[in-house]
Amino acid sequence: MDREEWESLGVCAQCGASLAVGSERGFAFGVGNVICWNCAVERGGHYDADREAWSVPPDVADLPDEAYGSGPDAFDRPRR
Repeated sequence: MDREEWESLGVCAQCGASLAVGSERGFAFGVGNVICWNCAVERGGHYDADREAWSVPPDVADLPDEAYGSGPDAFDRPRR
């Protein structure tokens, strides 16, 4: 595995599975988080193959976002 391939690997924020971000269909969210295909579908996501995009994004509100801490109620999250 070369350096580019190594840097493009991600880990599903829900189940911990490894996935190749550039070549596998997953769902990216937050700053650098991803969930795998199976977890995205389990969370209500629907992928439109014709548009090559998620027509209905999966619900990731309860998953941690590295930018803001360990969960949706983290205290260091900026207020809007």
